[in-house]
Amino acid sequence: MDVLYYIGGGSHHNNQELRYSLRSLEKHCADIGNIWIVGNKPHFLNSNVKYLWVDDSGVWWQNAFRKTIAAIQAGISEDFLLMNDDFYMLQDFAISDYPYYHKGKISDIAANNYQKVIINTKRILQNLGKPVMHYGVHCPIRINAEKYKQLSEFYTSVDNPVSARCLYGNLFCKGKKVTDCKFSDIKASVTGCWSSRSWIAGDVFEKLQKLFPVKSKWEKDDE
Repeated sequence: MDVLYYIGGGSHHNNQELRYSLRSLEKHCADIGNIWIVGNKPHFLNSNVKYLWVDDSGVWWQNAFRKTIAAIQAGISEDFLLMNDDFYMLQDFAISDYPYYHKGKISDIAANNYQKVIINTKRILQNLGKPVMHYGVHCPIRINAEKYKQLSEFYTSVDNPVSARCLYGNLFCKGKKVTDCKFSDIKASVTGCWSSRSWIAGDVFEKLQKLFPVKSKWEKDDE
C-alpha cells in the first residue's frame, strides 16, 4: 500500500518534520509501496518519491481534500495510508491492518476555527443519521480511494466547512476510542504514533534525532 503526505508551504524548519516522519515510517513499517508527496516539495526528497504540485489556493480544509483527490486521480494505490508530516511512528505496524481511532464524540465547543469546522461536520453527520465521533486523532488513517471520492458532495461551499477525516471515519469506519497522541514530549500511545504539539525544539528534537539517525531511502544521499 502507498503512503500519502500532503505538504503545505508553511514549514519554518526546512521540512525537517517530514524527514524524521519518513525515517520513522521506514523503521517501523515493512509493507510500504510508494511514498506520495502532494504540495510543497522539500529539497531533500529522492527521485523515488511520487511528487505532485498542488497549490494552497483555498482554506486549509479544502486544500487537504484537494491534495488527497489529486493523488487519487494520479494513481495512488486503491487503499493507502494518509500521514501528516508531524506524525512519528514509534512501534512496528502493518499498513493493511492499521486500526481506526477516534477520541470520542465531537463536542459543541467552538474554541477556534478548527473546532468550527469539526462542529459543522457534526451537524452534517447528524442530518445523515450517522455517528459523530471525532476522528481527528493525530495518527495515520487508512483510506480507500473510491470511498474518499464520495466526500466530494460535501465540498460545495466555503461557507460549509468540513473535516474529511471526521466525515470519512464516521461514514466508512468503525474506530476504537483513544486519547489523542499529540504531546509536547515523545511519548508512546496505543496508536503507535507520536505527534508534536508544535515544531520540535531543544532536547525533544535531539531525542528524535537519536531515535531515527539513519537516512530513509526517500532522502537524497547528499542532503
